Amino acid sequence: MIKVAGVLLLCGCLAGCGSAPNLTGNWHFTLKSVANGNTYTGTGSISQGALVSSQGSGQERVVTGTMNFANNPCATVAPLSGTINGSNVILTATESGELVSLTGSVNAEFTAMSGDYATPAGGCTVGDFGSWSASKS
Repeated sequence: MIKVAGVLLLCGCLAGCGSAPNLTGNWHFTLKSVANGNTYTGTGSISQGALVSSQGSGQERVVTGTMNFANNPCATVAPLSGTINGSNVILTATESGELVSLTGSVNAEFTAMSGDYATPAGGCTVGDFGSWSASKS
């Protein structure tokens, strides 16, 4: 019985013990506005950083980077910051001083993300909101 439990524990660890999600890399982003019907596309570079906190089985890590937009009237480049905890992703892009909040989840392979985004009322972003997705290149 002990040998079986040891083998199961070893197999479980080989499948993912201590492995942390890794968003580091280049990404292709698509944002689809519900507010105005526009679709915004671009690329981004994300670096995953230090462990912020560890509660229970979750490990929250900092992510930073840059988004480059191909067709966004508010900004062509936006600094990106946020966190990842398990499959939950929270990102903030700063477009010409205005914050774009992106919340969502990442797939098990950490090659695709998706969720919802929202911006504050006023300014260039005028309270835009909708869905977003990204794929690692």
